[in-house]
Amino acid sequence: MSTDVTGDRTLAALLGQWAGARPSHPVLVSHQETISWERLATEVDALRRRLAGAGVTHGVTVAVALPNSPLAIALWLAVPANGAIVQVLDPGSGALAVERALLATGPRLVITTEAGAPLYRDAVVRTGAAARLVVVEDTTALRLPALGRPATPSDASADQVAALLPTSGTSGAPKLVELTHRTFVTSAERLARNGGYLPSDRHYLCSPLFHTNAQAYLCAPPFVTGGSIALVPRFSASRWFDDARELGATVASMVAPPMRMALHRALERGGTVDPGPLRAVHYGMTLSVKDWQDWDRLVPQVHMRQIYGQTESVTGVLGGAPWEADDRVTIGRPFLGVDRVKLVRPDGAEAADGEPGELWVRGEPGHTLMRGYHNAPAATAETLVDGRWLRTGDQLVRHPSGRFEFRGRAMHIIRRGGENLSTYTLETDLRSCPLITDVAVAAQDDDTLDTVVVAHVIPRPEFTEAGFLRWCRDNAGKRGTPDVVRTHAEFPRTGSGRVILRDLA
Repeated sequence: MSTDVTGDRTLAALLGQWAGARPSHPVLVSHQETISWERLATEVDALRRRLAGAGVTHGVTVAVALPNSPLAIALWLAVPANGAIVQVLDPGSGALAVERALLATGPRLVITTEAGAPLYRDAVVRTGAAARLVVVEDTTALRLPALGRPATPSDASADQVAALLPTSGTSGAPKLVELTHRTFVTSAERLARNGGYLPSDRHYLCSPLFHTNAQAYLCAPPFVTGGSIALVPRFSASRWFDDARELGATVASMVAPPMRMALHRALERGGTVDPGPLRAVHYGMTLSVKDWQDWDRLVPQVHMRQIYGQTESVTGVLGGAPWEADDRVTIGRPFLGVDRVKLVRPDGAEAADGEPGELWVRGEPGHTLMRGYHNAPAATAETLVDGRWLRTGDQLVRHPSGRFEFRGRAMHIIRRGGENLSTYTLETDLRSCPLITDVAVAAQDDDTLDTVVVAHVIPRPEFTEAGFLRWCRDNAGKRGTPDVVRTHAEFPRTGSGRVILRDLA
C-alpha cells in the first residue's frame, strides 16, 4: 500500500489550486502590501514565461540573491515550475562564498539587487561563469527586467530537483542538498498534519529564504493548507514580537539563538510583550533555564513545541504534538509520516532506551529524504546508507516514554581526559551565567587530556574571567567548567543564527 501523500503535486500546482479556491484570500502579507492567491498565481505565470524566454527550462540552475521579498518568493515558485533548479543565495555573502556557489552550480541566471550587482558581476568575471546577471530595482514588485521575448514554459514533474539548499556548515564546509518537488510537498504535508496548521494560520517568515527553515518549514506548509505568509526582509531581534503582531502571524519556526536575541531585546526594553495572535512556535535547540523562565513570563500564551530535523531529512522528523506540554528538555516522538528512526551505537548495534546513539532516519531519497548532495556521490553514499537510511550525525537518547532528547552532534562531543562532554549541553548550562550574553563551546587539542574545553563568550560589562569560572564551578560543576575562556564582541553566524565555530578559531 502506498503511503505517498503528494499525489504527484508540485508547489506550482498547489498555487493554481488555491488561486481558484481562495482567489481573494491573502497569501503574502508584508508591511508594504498584501498579495492574494490569484495575483501571486498570475504574476508567477508571467515570470515563468519571461524565464522560459531566457532559456530557464529543465535542468538549468538560477541563482537568486535577494532579501526576503514578494519577488524572491515568486521566483522560488516560478523557476522550479519550469523544470529548472532554484539556488537561493545569501545576499550578504562575501566574494569567496559567491564564487564557490557559481562554480558549484554554473547558473544560467544570477538575480540580485542593485546593491549586490558589483559583487556578483565581479564574481561572474573571476569564475568565468556563463551566467547572465539580472539586476532588480524593486523586490516588492513581482516582475523582472526584460529578459527577451517571453516563451511558453514547460511544466516540471514531481520527481525533478526543484532547489539546492546548503547545509548549515557551522563547523565544516557546507554541501548542497538536492530537494525535489515531491520532497517539498511531503515537507508541507508532514508539518501541516503534525503541527495542526489551518487555513487561518499565517506563517512568520523571518528566517532568510536561503535556509531550509524558510523554504521547507515556513513557506511550503501554506501551499497545502491555503494559509498565508507574514513576510519581513530579515530577522530583527528588536522588532521580532512587534512584526509578528503587526503582520498577524499565528505560527513561527525558529532555532534557539534568534529566539534568545529577541527575548533579550524585549527584556532590555522592559514592559510587557504583545505577540498578537501568535499561538505556536516550533523551535530547534533549546534555551537556558533562566531564559525559559523569562520567556514564559513574557509570552505564556504561546505554545512552544521543540522540533528536530535537518536539510537532508527534508523537514521535521521528531517533535511535540499540539496538545502536549513542552518540557523544554525532550524533543518529542517521531512525526507521523516518518518511516522509521533508530539510534545506532558506535559498534553498529541499536541503542537501548537511555543509551546514546546516532540518529538514523529511514525514508525514500527524493521523496521523504533529500535526493542527495549535489555532484557529491561519495558524500551521498556515506550519508544515505543502503540508499534508505539517513545518518544524521546527531547523538540522541530515547526515553522510555518514546520521547527523544538531543545530546549534540557526534562531531561536537568533546573527549576530555576520558570523559565525553556534549558541547550542546555545556552551552545550554553556561548560558544561564549572568556575566555573559552568549557562549559557544569548542575543543582544543591538548597533550595531556587529548582535548580541553574552550568557552568562547560574549561578556557583559561586569564580566571577569575569574568570576565566570567561579560561577561555572558553582553551577555547572567541575565537568562543566571550561579550561580556556576567550572573549568576543560578537559571534560569526549562519543565516539561521547558529554560531560558525570554524571562524572562532
